[in-house]
Amino acid sequence: MENSSSIVMLILSSSLFTLSFVFFFIALFLKIQKKRFQEKQEFEMEKKNMELEKMNAVLQAQEQERSKIARNLHDEVGSVLTMVSRNLKRFLKEIPEKQKNREDLLFTMDILEQSVEKIRSISHGMLPHFLVKFGLQKTLERLMIQTEKTLGHSCTFTSSINEEYQLEQQHGIHFYSIVLELLNNLMKHSRPKSIHINLELNSTHLLLKMRHDGVAISQSEYEYLLIHGDGMGLESIAFRLTMIKGELLYQRSTPGGAIELSMPIIESTLSNEKINL
Repeated sequence: MENSSSIVMLILSSSLFTLSFVFFFIALFLKIQKKRFQEKQEFEMEKKNMELEKMNAVLQAQEQERSKIARNLHDEVGSVLTMVSRNLKRFLKEIPEKQKNREDLLFTMDILEQSVEKIRSISHGMLPHFLVKFGLQKTLERLMIQTEKTLGHSCTFTSSINEEYQLEQQHGIHFYSIVLELLNNLMKHSRPKSIHINLELNSTHLLLKMRHDGVAISQSEYEYLLIHGDGMGLESIAFRLTMIKGELLYQRSTPGGAIELSMPIIESTLSNEKINL
């Protein structure tokens, strides 16, 4: 009996040792797998951050170049054409009413005025010099005035934010660029008759709501287009949203719909380069 008991105990001990050994290697294997997974996640996150930094650097370089071109258009080309227009107006006063050349001069002046307006429109839309100089609210207000002229219907902008509040410059540029792209998409695809933009600031977020009476899409449709669409505009919006940790919310109503853009206001957004809201 004693021998049998000893054999049983030996078998049990061996089994427990084997199980412990197996459990140990399972735990070790799981720990190694977990570590590899974490390292892979960290690598992917680091890779993603590096890609975002590169894209942001390219975007900033592009915006600096666009700003330079915009300033040259507005300050140099626009100024020269404005000077030419003034001189032509002065010459016009010296030409008799019934003289044939007067009509040709009036026609030339009309084309020149259209060119000046076009250059101004292009330069103001090229960012970021107007935004940096006058702030986000004045830029949005000006944008809606221009949009109203284009649509021929009511386009308004309202805000309750103190203009003295300052926003980190690059975040302000990204925010405005998203609004501009959203408005362009709205004008192109939704065919609205009226648009209203409201800007608000709470304790944690900068909020913009764009209401319109055109053809609207839902949040699910926007997310589908974001994945399956091939437009550069949506890619630009998605990238800029990532840079400012922003969110978009699409709402469909009757009639029209709304688009909400929110951007968190956090300490990391503050820097030496700022723009007024």
